[in-house]
Amino acid sequence: MKNFDYKLKVHPPSGGWTFFRYTMTENMDSWKVVYIASRQEKKVAMQLERDGIEYYLPLYKKLQQWSDRKKWVEFPLFNGYLFVKPNMLQRDKVLELQGAVAYVRYNGEDAKVKDKEIEIIKSVLESGYSLETMNTPDDFEIGEQVIVTEGPLNGQVVDILRRNNEDHYLVSFGTLGQSIKIELPYQIFKKES
Repeated sequence: MKNFDYKLKVHPPSGGWTFFRYTMTENMDSWKVVYIASRQEKKVAMQLERDGIEYYLPLYKKLQQWSDRKKWVEFPLFNGYLFVKPNMLQRDKVLELQGAVAYVRYNGEDAKVKDKEIEIIKSVLESGYSLETMNTPDDFEIGEQVIVTEGPLNGQVVDILRRNNEDHYLVSFGTLGQSIKIELPYQIFKKES
């Protein structure tokens, strides 16, 4: 905990000056979560590093295959999010960075993540386990191209046309010079890299 002391000088109606001491306490023990613009996590992290603001961007490695080669690539574990631990003066500076959108809010204030939770994420990543986060329906946008990971369309790139309900999207793909539309669950989509 860090204390910030202020002295307030008040002139009461009876005359003379009265001083009050006001102590504002900010909890510096918790991390905050910042929404980050799409595919800007590493760029925002570099800006935070430059400005001396403590941050954590959990990354995992995944083997990517292109037509001519394979390469290990680092991806954010939580797409669109980054953890920061700013002091009181740095809090608003974080949102001034290009690519930083807003703090995640909970009950009217910045959502907080305990050090212990950050340490768990770090230890899981350092353990070498192969991991990825689960998709949510909000991870995908209309017009986006995604890769199907299961079923007869496994490996096929499809275009998202619309969200039909909570779990299904209408997608299209081309074959034999024709466009075919089909409804698929979001759980079998993978973002195209």
